[in-house]
Amino acid sequence: MSESTHADNLSDYEIGYLIGSSVPEEKIPTEAEAITKIITSAGATVIADEAPHRMKLAYEMRKKNVSGSYEKYNEAYFGWVKFEVGSDAIEAIKKSVEVYPSVLRMLLTATVRENTYLGKRAPAIAAEISLKKDVVADKVDEKKADSAPASIEEMDKSIDDMVKEA
Repeated sequence: MSESTHADNLSDYEIGYLIGSSVPEEKIPTEAEAITKIITSAGATVIADEAPHRMKLAYEMRKKNVSGSYEKYNEAYFGWVKFEVGSDAIEAIKKSVEVYPSVLRMLLTATVRENTYLGKRAPAIAAEISLKKDVVADKVDEKKADSAPASIEEMDKSIDDMVKEA
């Protein structure tokens, strides 16, 4: 396969993953590095990532351990990796991360290279968008107040004029 053909076949993906809270906190960076290594060993190039941080889960998760019993989790470490790889390697990456022993859950999504994370700016941007919508709504209300409702005759004449033009 030529270099230009391979470059055309690359896509951007992101894997979000949860590492079980049973893993000691001092080993979390090692686990995150192992997940990143799974991704890069398949030929992917890491674009961005976030180190896992502890968070409370919305619901209790269970994972079967080696002995066959279930471990229950109310907290986990969430991290993500955004990377670029050929579409032929993505299935192998997904399966490898899914079966990695400390990973409770993972989600693979196709994404864009650009940074779409708004972080702490999100509330300010939402307020700005809301303000713009309010200004537009006020202008529409002003136009409605300035114009009286059209009569049936005016609407018929307008329709007739449009039909004649076509």
